[in-house]
Amino acid sequence: MNLTKNTLSSVAVGLIIAFLGAYLIGFTFAFTMPSGIVNFMWAWDILVVQFLGFGLLAIVSSYSVAYLTKHNFLFSVIATFIIAQISLFLMAANNLNLYWPNILTVLVCLNIGWFVACKKYV
Repeated sequence: MNLTKNTLSSVAVGLIIAFLGAYLIGFTFAFTMPSGIVNFMWAWDILVVQFLGFGLLAIVSSYSVAYLTKHNFLFSVIATFIIAQISLFLMAANNLNLYWPNILTVLVCLNIGWFVACKKYV
């Protein structure tokens, strides 16, 4: 029963991150980048576009899954990350291009959410 609950919660949260994050990132792409940081477009993409679109959602989601699964790293971070990335891969029409800013932002933010949940509920 516990394994089923953990698996279903990580699958549900992974799908929520993928679909809701893809929706939210449409709004963050609309933010205008200041012209003075054109050379640092990668930083704008990671810190503003990806973090506001996927990162905050991943932190809250990982925190909630960590609480539900009793701080299980496998389900709170790894399974959720894999489900989210597979869903994004399928939404992108099986495009084999890996978008590293998204992958790094989601993975780091899932770890942050899990770490905060572990520190708060220990």
